[in-house]
Amino acid sequence: MAHLFAGASRLKLDPPIGIAMAGYGRRVGRSHGIHDDLAAQAIVLSDGVRKAAIVSVDVLAMGVRICDAIAARIEAETGIAAQAVMVCATHTHSGPHFNIFSTPSTAHPPAAAVDRDLAWERSLPDRIVAAVADAARTMRPAIARAGAGRFGLGTNRRLLRADGSIQLAPNHAGVADNELLALGLYEAGGDHQPIAILFNYPCHGVVLCEDNLLYSRDWPGFAADAIERMANARNPAHRAIAVFTQGSCGNIDPRSRGNFEIAKREGTAAASTVMRALDSAAPLSPVLRTTRVPLTMKLRDLSASLSVARANVAQTEASLRNHREAGGHHEKRLRDQHRRSMEELAVVEALDAANRRDKRVDLQAGELATHMTIVRVGEIAMVGIPGELFVELGLAIKANPLFRHTMVVGYCNDLAGYFPTREAYRLGGYEVETSRVAAGSGERIVQEALGALEELAGDEAGQT
Repeated sequence: MAHLFAGASRLKLDPPIGIAMAGYGRRVGRSHGIHDDLAAQAIVLSDGVRKAAIVSVDVLAMGVRICDAIAARIEAETGIAAQAVMVCATHTHSGPHFNIFSTPSTAHPPAAAVDRDLAWERSLPDRIVAAVADAARTMRPAIARAGAGRFGLGTNRRLLRADGSIQLAPNHAGVADNELLALGLYEAGGDHQPIAILFNYPCHGVVLCEDNLLYSRDWPGFAADAIERMANARNPAHRAIAVFTQGSCGNIDPRSRGNFEIAKREGTAAASTVMRALDSAAPLSPVLRTTRVPLTMKLRDLSASLSVARANVAQTEASLRNHREAGGHHEKRLRDQHRRSMEELAVVEALDAANRRDKRVDLQAGELATHMTIVRVGEIAMVGIPGELFVELGLAIKANPLFRHTMVVGYCNDLAGYFPTREAYRLGGYEVETSRVAAGSGERIVQEALGALEELAGDEAGQT
């Protein structure tokens, strides 16, 4: 008979103060200090034969090159197969700016590190690997429980305006996911002290806005702190670890935003929901299975967008040049129009440049290669998505009848950008304009995920 073993650990990231922060293009200024510590939180599971690692990192995102290198090191140091490792970013927008796609080498030129700290970037994988290795060393017999509760922080952020355009603004009538999922891991003996509590919910970490210059985990960090206070209340010497994984939040923002007070209030409410859900949760069977699902997705054809954007820039540039002596409000109006044209061109050129330098991309075929990682623990499955999945697609994965609960985990092992719905591509908007993949890619992810879940549910031999 299989038995479950679990260990957990946390290691601070300690990003340097004074560098740029990630998450907001219009943020002005560098980091001023630390409000709450960013960290890597790791859970390692085993059924005595197979192992899996789930590590949650308080940064905006990490690309496949960094995540694959981390997974390979974890395999070498712990024996956990690289394909059974989920490296997940919490997607806080109050973390440090760094190259999320590649760890800089020691030969990296300092000139390319404006507002960054290359030494810290090189140390980031070390910290993440160390957190997993420490969790592996602390594994002991465990019981798993999973539960769900309702939590209403997230709201749709794609507002359809009267002119048919999509505005990045609260759309309280739009689709959202109010289910907060929790996985509790408890010591098998004695009074079942909690080892770790993993919680999953789809909502961007943007309660704190671009005026914040303090490092913070945003609302999930306040939730984690409150969960740990509640979990450790009976035995203050015991240190259970709360681990957050972001959900399918591609088009979901907090309905309340603005400051640390709001983040703390919402985080505390999330923690209460987690603990109530686990109080009445039934134990899970000690089945551990993992699989990695390759994904090859068509890239958006950017040729027409590039042509239009470049023509617009040429047009507004000519207008400005022909009226340069006009002065006053008219010249200001022309400058504003030219600035907007330049910004629109910069977005498309950035996508084109990303495709050209990305080693995952086959430019001739117009395809991008990535993957999903799925971990099954008894009657719960965690589906790791390599980017920002729209909530409608996440709900379609969660609706499968194969598992008691299914967590959709975003920003897992890669960042391939936004995965909107087909309908969203028709309507346009920010997420579509900045997406690298073609319409239908999100639905392809759902199809592949459901197929893999069906295999995991029926294959007791499993994969590692």
